[in-house]
Amino acid sequence: MERGICMKPVTRDLFYKYAYLSNVNYAPNKETAVFTVSYCDPDTNGYTQHLYTYKNGSVKQLTSASKESTYFFEDDTTVVFRANRGKQTDPHSSKWYRISLNGGEAQEAFTLPLQIGSMKVLNDKWYLAVATIDVTHPDYYALTKEQQEAIVKEEKENEDYEIVDEYPFFFNGAGFINHNREHLFLIDRKTLEITPVCPPAMTVETYDVNNDCTKLLISAQKYQSFMGKWSQVYEYDLNTNTLTEVYDGTTMQIYRVFWDGDKKIALGTFAEEWGAIENGKFYLLENNEMTLLADWDRSMHNSVGSDCRYGKTKGFLHEGKNTYFVSADNGASVLYQWNGNGCDTVIDKEGTVDDFTIGKDGYLVIGLYDSRLQELYEVRNGQFTQVSHFNDEVLEGYYVAKPIRHVMKKDPFDIDGWVLLPKDYDPVKKYPAVLDIHGGPKCAYGEVFYHEMQVWASMGYFVFFCNPRGGDGKGNAFADLRHNFGKIDYEDLMDYTDYILSLYPAIDSRRMAVTGGSYGGYMTNWVVSQTDRFACAATQRSISNWISEVTSSDYGIDFAIEQEFDDMYHCEKELWEMSPLKYVNNVVTPILFIHSFEDYRCPIDQAYAYYTSIRCRGVDSKMVLFKGENHELSRAGKPLHRLKRLNEITDWIVKYTGE
Repeated sequence: MERGICMKPVTRDLFYKYAYLSNVNYAPNKETAVFTVSYCDPDTNGYTQHLYTYKNGSVKQLTSASKESTYFFEDDTTVVFRANRGKQTDPHSSKWYRISLNGGEAQEAFTLPLQIGSMKVLNDKWYLAVATIDVTHPDYYALTKEQQEAIVKEEKENEDYEIVDEYPFFFNGAGFINHNREHLFLIDRKTLEITPVCPPAMTVETYDVNNDCTKLLISAQKYQSFMGKWSQVYEYDLNTNTLTEVYDGTTMQIYRVFWDGDKKIALGTFAEEWGAIENGKFYLLENNEMTLLADWDRSMHNSVGSDCRYGKTKGFLHEGKNTYFVSADNGASVLYQWNGNGCDTVIDKEGTVDDFTIGKDGYLVIGLYDSRLQELYEVRNGQFTQVSHFNDEVLEGYYVAKPIRHVMKKDPFDIDGWVLLPKDYDPVKKYPAVLDIHGGPKCAYGEVFYHEMQVWASMGYFVFFCNPRGGDGKGNAFADLRHNFGKIDYEDLMDYTDYILSLYPAIDSRRMAVTGGSYGGYMTNWVVSQTDRFACAATQRSISNWISEVTSSDYGIDFAIEQEFDDMYHCEKELWEMSPLKYVNNVVTPILFIHSFEDYRCPIDQAYAYYTSIRCRGVDSKMVLFKGENHELSRAGKPLHRLKRLNEITDWIVKYTGE
């Protein structure tokens, strides 16, 4: 996969052939691991998903019906997975199948009258399930069949309507969630009798099980019409089936709760130093009080972006006496282990820990490493051994541009960034270029395979990208953008552009394009309202007006809280000041808009407003809108839609930057 004239270019539709790995877990005895492998299926415009096993260096396919991804281990040799085989008539139920790790046909196990998102064996008596309930009929699972059928019939009759009387009322990827709550349920393993853990109005955010499986620790919110940003903590005693509130604070944002032996630990923030976007610190919870155990200056999830992932992953795992977290660190995602007073680094390699599980003498990791697509790796004593080979042949013989790191020295923070060289690069020639801006803003770019960037590099483009202030992986001070949206981040992006131009005279500064999605779309809108240096722009799932964004997105009021305006309910001047729409009459750059009708993170009116404003002034512009898609179009959208999106962006860039 080295640079060379004989290498084939990465084509726009090559991602159809990529394997996407996710959801890896070891069986209780640590002998066999199971994980999910997904592929694009252009024929159905969807994805196929199968379960695979890994044992003693061997990878084998376990299931074959094309839609298996959610599963749990019933014991050391049996997997139970959710699937809709046959006709599914009740949208509130979940059907499960059993299959032996030794092979054979899957057998129907049970059907439960719950919309289950995940499930596990808790102990010899109970399964534990996370399920979505509707507070208008929270006991649906306990109703008679006739009563359940009446509810389904009424929902069918009213499917053309949405009645909203709560906030939040919708969520990207989930649709309208008015009256929905995330609950925990105990399910008797023999009788399948269902016992709710939570009262109807509560929605569970995170939970953990203690080592002897007798208690649950839960962070949650209990609300009737408005869900705020601050969480409470509850303890559930499995011996007495009682739920007790153990922390009733109203000013702590909790990212995770977990047990450390018999100690209750909360990872969260009181937003006192860096605002509500602050990374969580570790607190000991005792007697309704939070006592600081360890400071922490990193987030607790994998925020390093790529468009080559699909499926469920984890960033937290408590197993036995050990607790693990994934966190971004300077453009890489790293695995840490909680030691009781802080975190020790376990896996630190340039690239990303996309998912992981713990073995007998090491770790099993799904990762993006060495400019390759996802594979499964065994990690022992810091040494990586690739144990799956789903994507080896896919990129064989193709030009894969390896990111070249360039750190721009700057006060108060250095800015990390990378360049992909165009295929068959000749430094005496002139080349067009693309500046790609990450989302978030509290995300990051790193040295991982990014399909769209590789396509452009293969087409003869320089591609450059960086992590401006506001991003993740460099601590709270670096991520702090309060009152600075469009200011210090824009400054960093333009300074980095100038820096790259100084390093690579082969870039034709007259033929540069800028693109980005979500926050990257916001910054694309902002950039072209402040400068005309780019030949064109492609803005994706973007924000143009913070006033309407705050009042109409699923992120909504959180943004105003995080910005710490003097008056959250009278902050229209501040919001308008940082809105690209305020400066839209400055725009002369041709813009392509990519947006999805069901994007509830950055609602579609954000594109309408900016497009209308420049189109009416005669600026060349085009809007491509996707039905049946949401904010995740570029990463998890329907395969044909993902290709259409990439074609539109690429053709627009070529139109204005080609020779």
